[in-house]
Amino acid sequence: MSQLNNSNGRVFLGYEMDERIQNIYYNLLLMSTYRHCKVFVMRIDIHLPQDMNQCYIMEFNHRFIEKEKNAGYDPLYIMVRELSSEKKKHYHMVLFLDGNKTNNTYQHFQNARTVLGNLCGSYGCINECNDGHRNGILLDRYTTPYNDLCEVLCQISYIAKKNQKEKVTGKTFFYSKVQIIPLGEEDITMYLQNTFPFLTLGSGTQWYSHPVSKFYLTC
Repeated sequence: MSQLNNSNGRVFLGYEMDERIQNIYYNLLLMSTYRHCKVFVMRIDIHLPQDMNQCYIMEFNHRFIEKEKNAGYDPLYIMVRELSSEKKKHYHMVLFLDGNKTNNTYQHFQNARTVLGNLCGSYGCINECNDGHRNGILLDRYTTPYNDLCEVLCQISYIAKKNQKEKVTGKTFFYSKVQIIPLGEEDITMYLQNTFPFLTLGSGTQWYSHPVSKFYLTC
């Protein structure tokens, strides 16, 4: 996947990328769009009290994903742990959900707040990540606009940045228990072309006449 970001393949929007995380979320996007003709992609940020250890986020993750599964949303996820410049740890989670069952972030944030509240009362915080951009985009296999796919790729690429992960001790990311395979630029191009055959640019030109890096450079 080293060619996917720009000419040197390691930087996206000024951030050096963790290619392991990139590869995981492409696998999850691939698997989710294989399962469902519509996929709802959204991000949740989780902040725990600083004296709570990693066991709490693992328990949150387990309970929250079970709640989403029980509701029929068929979730796949990746969650990364970061340490801000103020030395405060926080977590970014990207969810891939059955878009035939949901196309709104509200219930998922409610589920997350319920689970977090049961774990740590009013001391935790769920951030809706909607400052300056949309959160929650529906990818439809047959009608997805080019800009929507660009926006999804940009948002999920953000979590792969190495910035704020360098000083994190222990495991930095967690994801759905699925088989992860290496994906290169040709794999991604073929996958996107096959999954979204009617995706077009604003001019009406078929998107796959442009290299995959075009998605990143236009975000």
